[in-house]
Amino acid sequence: MNDVNWGFHLGVVPGLLLAFRNMWLFYRLIRSAEAMARKNGEWLDFTYSFDLKTDYLLRPAKFVKPDDSPAMRVAKESLLAVRRQVFVRHSIAALVLVIGGLIGGLTQAELSRGE
Repeated sequence: MNDVNWGFHLGVVPGLLLAFRNMWLFYRLIRSAEAMARKNGEWLDFTYSFDLKTDYLLRPAKFVKPDDSPAMRVAKESLLAVRRQVFVRHSIAALVLVIGGLIGGLTQAELSRGE
């Protein structure tokens, strides 16, 4: 791998760390919502249900169904409450990743050209 690749890869590390941290926090929130539903005898299968993920990402108004029990509504609404924060944090991570990659690659290119 040449020097520019090293600079790029080192530059994207902060963005990757932010994205992984965001995914970990969201995963913990999903698990707590699933535990909330399970505690009341319901089954919220957010991790493996493509329909729930699609509704959460693309159609948040349809995420909470009219026939959901009160416990399921609370669990789903807890996920909807953090939806915007998750998207904002992920967007920031993507921006840091792109900027870090560009700066790292360009910096390393300049440093290697001067040698």
